[in-house]
Amino acid sequence: MKEEVSLSDFFSTLKKRLSVIVSLGLVGLIVTAIFTFFIATPQYNATTQILVNRTTESAEGMQLTDINTNVQMINTYKDIIKGPVILDKVRENLKTKFSTSELSNKIEITTQENSQVFSLTVTDEIPQKAAEISNAVAETFQKEIGNIMNVENVTIISEAVPNMNQISPNNLFNLMIGLLIGLALGITISFLLEFMDKSVKDERFITDLGWSVIGSVSEMSNDELHAEVKVKRPELNSRRTKSRV
Repeated sequence: MKEEVSLSDFFSTLKKRLSVIVSLGLVGLIVTAIFTFFIATPQYNATTQILVNRTTESAEGMQLTDINTNVQMINTYKDIIKGPVILDKVRENLKTKFSTSELSNKIEITTQENSQVFSLTVTDEIPQKAAEISNAVAETFQKEIGNIMNVENVTIISEAVPNMNQISPNNLFNLMIGLLIGLALGITISFLLEFMDKSVKDERFITDLGWSVIGSVSEMSNDELHAEVKVKRPELNSRRTKSRV
């Protein structure tokens, strides 16, 4: 029984404070829309794919163990690509204003399981700039890796091209999150207001205190109130007629 009453109270509170909940939901939606469309800077990415094979002296050519070694070495290549050995030369070639650390933060290197191919993705505010940096990093790595490690066979499988589809912010996702946060805040505030309201709401409040209900006063509805006024007006007119006679 208590569970049914609690559920009833829950929906009753939601209905009572519906205007607060809807208002805060709209506020959350509007604030998120302003941030998403007018404040947040769109980001774009471009990807270059690279294949690296280490030099092997085996007469039988590339063996399975060599392939496994190449796959494991990709983590080393990640550190080299995002380090100053490569990025300092990229900065010089592009004459970019970004520091080595800023360039490193723009680069993400991903691999597929058991694959010797890895992807070099650069994110920037300008699609063309993202593609330019990605290709520059790949070309610099191709030229310099032989001086660092015993690697001579570096192949750029596909060059980066500008991608005009922004990756962030996700407009629809942001708007949904803003709306949900606003609604959640509205529900929380509604229950806080209800919890802080100590006024007597129904007979159960009295009986829970161990007291007895000796009477109640019903609140007239709008229709009942207008009906009462209409009844009183004819009585008042009849009294005025009698007084004139």
